[in-house]
Amino acid sequence: MEKNKITLKLIESDFFPVDILSRDAAIEMSFKPRPSYFARCKELNIPAPKDFYDPKVRSLHPWLARRPRSIARALNLASLLTSKDSNNFLNLLGFSADKLKSLVKNGYPPLISYTIPETDSLKMNFENEIIMDPMAGGGSIPLEAAILGCNTIVCEYNPVAFLILKATIEFPAKYGRELYLNVKSEAEKLINYALEKLSPFYDKEAEGYIILRQVNLNNKIYPLATTIPLTPQSFVSIEGDKAKIVKGKASLNTNRKLLSTWIQQYCNALENNNIELLDILNKCITVQTEKGFRLGDEFDQELLRKSFEEYCKIKSALPETQLPRDNEVFYDLLPLRKYNQLFNPRQALALGLLVDYIHKRIKELINDKGEFGAAIGLYLALGIDRLADFNSIITTWNANQATIRDSIGSYYKFRKFRLEGIYTEAIVPFRTLEWIFEPNAKEKTAGGICPILRELCEKLEGKGNKVKVYLCNAMELSRYFKEKISVINVDPPYYDQHIYSDFSEFFWPLLKLTLNDALEILFKENYLSSWSPHSWRVPREDEIVSRKPSDRTFEVKLKKALIEMRKVLDDDGLLLLWFSHRKLEAWKAVLKALKDAEFKLTNIIPLVSEHPTRSITKGGKLGISHVLILVARKSNTPIYIDKAKLRNRVIEWAKKAKIYPSEEIKYEELEVIKTAIDLALQFEEEIKLKE
Repeated sequence: MEKNKITLKLIESDFFPVDILSRDAAIEMSFKPRPSYFARCKELNIPAPKDFYDPKVRSLHPWLARRPRSIARALNLASLLTSKDSNNFLNLLGFSADKLKSLVKNGYPPLISYTIPETDSLKMNFENEIIMDPMAGGGSIPLEAAILGCNTIVCEYNPVAFLILKATIEFPAKYGRELYLNVKSEAEKLINYALEKLSPFYDKEAEGYIILRQVNLNNKIYPLATTIPLTPQSFVSIEGDKAKIVKGKASLNTNRKLLSTWIQQYCNALENNNIELLDILNKCITVQTEKGFRLGDEFDQELLRKSFEEYCKIKSALPETQLPRDNEVFYDLLPLRKYNQLFNPRQALALGLLVDYIHKRIKELINDKGEFGAAIGLYLALGIDRLADFNSIITTWNANQATIRDSIGSYYKFRKFRLEGIYTEAIVPFRTLEWIFEPNAKEKTAGGICPILRELCEKLEGKGNKVKVYLCNAMELSRYFKEKISVINVDPPYYDQHIYSDFSEFFWPLLKLTLNDALEILFKENYLSSWSPHSWRVPREDEIVSRKPSDRTFEVKLKKALIEMRKVLDDDGLLLLWFSHRKLEAWKAVLKALKDAEFKLTNIIPLVSEHPTRSITKGGKLGISHVLILVARKSNTPIYIDKAKLRNRVIEWAKKAKIYPSEEIKYEELEVIKTAIDLALQFEEEIKLKE
């Protein structure tokens, strides 16, 4: 085989700033990042402000496995440049002292994702390039491709993720700042409506409620928990029918034997409008206020009863569809039977009234503005999903931070939804809805939709003709895409780590109901022949995951998808595949799929993709904090790679890819990386012998 008859791209060279990018990515992905921002300013010798304006893409809607934008941008850019561009790479990326100082001066964190890349000097090079992400998920890869000015094809199999992608990339690029202004206006109207309709059912001084589950057995009331931690230094102690707030540390002690009884009584009470029983089953045990915590009293319980009565009068507009029986994430909740029973009557009343309002408003917006109206309505619907996340009977209390832990927090912790002896309620009209949208936030944000939408619109405006989002099956790409793709940058599901379809069915019924009149418009790029947006279920048959240990389904489906990627990839195009897993079986599956699809590796780049503060990683217990970027070309490409040199380089890179400057990579994690590299090179040797 002749050596290097084609021009190597920068991403295939021995240059890649893994240290800078890993540090940036770790800070970007941290859940509580402010201390990291101050530390980074100190490292870069940049004067730090008192606080940071930090709108995040994840604020649009919850999704699993969001990846660092800085890494996504760097990989996209390095795939388009040649190895001779290494000296200017960081500056082109947006990482320079002047840019970062300017960011911080304007209140932004010192992160690459907030800088603007030097696209002006590269536009001529990029206007004919196409970057595709065939499993786009949360959208970091295609978002950064679009920001670079590339033609961007975005594909996703899950309809919830598909809508998130349209909201993250396509609509901001197509409609620009006008979209932000309209969503801001509609969010203000929605907040005012909620204040008018829902304020009679909440204490204006409350910041959150903790609801105790109780059951009625033989006319005696039994609580499902007798100690409820409020903070690391205080808890509620329950003895008989008496409760008190006590100083000290305690754990939540759920009586799980009574959970099935509670569910049965709760369902019967809802279906029979039994307000007296509902009053027993849901006791407002604690109220969080600005001054601290107080025990719930008769006034708080009366507010609950009042909302129960109103709910029984009007019945919620929430879906009464059956909970999915084959959904593993919902398995412990299946005795609840119906979707609307995931919410207590006050939560259902609030969500139902707001869903009904938005549903009617979307119809008006479509009649007036067409697709633009549907786009505006989408952000309102995403906000309702976020509200449901913090207002269901799956929520819990985070005593370490003295805040409500959202519904999907139980998924992050247990990989399934489950109930505890308590749950929480956010204060919809006075606090939560304003926080979700933040229509008037300018210099500070706590995670609202409007601040990040403004950022996206400003960065993407005028690029609408370069971005297209499709709902399609990655195993059928060649049926729909005939243009030759320059770069396929894909972060596929990681074997058995997440079952995206099961997780997303917490949100899909609400989205379907709220967006009913906009579904045909929003899903006009639906290439799934076997699924309709009018279904209450999301598609799952062709989801590329492993549901069972040692199941070859993942490998078989990934191979099919990679074969399709090979078909649409240009002959000198690049495939970038992200992967991370502790299990040897997972690495064998992905590497065998690559080999069987006739790809060969030209580089491997280790980077930090997670931060241990994120609950989804649990400090690396469920996964590893590094991801390996497998850089590949079609196996018949005339290129030679020194495998021994590559192995040594990757190991040295892994040691430099740090979360903290002083960190040393854990021995166990380095061993996982070494094993993955050796497996990859073993498969490469098999390809060479075959050739």
